[in-house]
Amino acid sequence: MIGIQLVFLLTGTLLVFIGIAFISYSRNMVKSIMSFQVVLFGANLSIFASGLGGSERLMSDTFILFSILVGASVEAVGLALIVVIHHKFGTLNPEEIRRLRH
Repeated sequence: MIGIQLVFLLTGTLLVFIGIAFISYSRNMVKSIMSFQVVLFGANLSIFASGLGGSERLMSDTFILFSILVGASVEAVGLALIVVIHHKFGTLNPEEIRRLRH
């Protein structure tokens, strides 16, 4: 029987790989920020699963709390930059922005 810890670890790993794939595939900056959050949620789930085994539960919960705080601030700054870029260039496609800049 597969343990719940293994299921959480596999799901977290899958979320990390899906998020990285969508970051590299996305042509929209907002979708890239959302994909970064999927990677962060997968990492948090994996950290949580690693702490299920025993006495290191408090340490893993602390790491997850700090990770959520840092992820929220990174997302807020990223979305603020995206709003500024959209006002300046009128698009969210990174290739189009590179073309307009030159």
